[in-house]
Amino acid sequence: MNLVIGGSYQGKTEYALNTFPRAKFFNQAHLFIKKRLTEGRVKEEILAEILAATSEGQWVIIADEIGNGVVPMDANERNWRDIAGQILIELAKEATEVHRVVLGIGQRIK
Repeated sequence: MNLVIGGSYQGKTEYALNTFPRAKFFNQAHLFIKKRLTEGRVKEEILAEILAATSEGQWVIIADEIGNGVVPMDANERNWRDIAGQILIELAKEATEVHRVVLGIGQRIK
């Protein structure tokens, strides 16, 4: 499994498609995490679900970095931001490669 991260609308998906053309893609992982949290799931369940879904074959997980901006005033938004960051840290530990994309330019950071 590989992980591609970056800000919104920075070209992550196109970069991933060009860099890993034979892979399967789990896109917008940050929104998947948000949906699962609204369903009452906890961090460990969400992480396990993502890892199980991407366990066979070559997968690329694509996610926005949502922790680099202004801290949300809403408690649920702050919780999502924190948990998404924690899950992405765990995914990065498991990933073979981690790439960060800014302005369509990707850089391998692991």
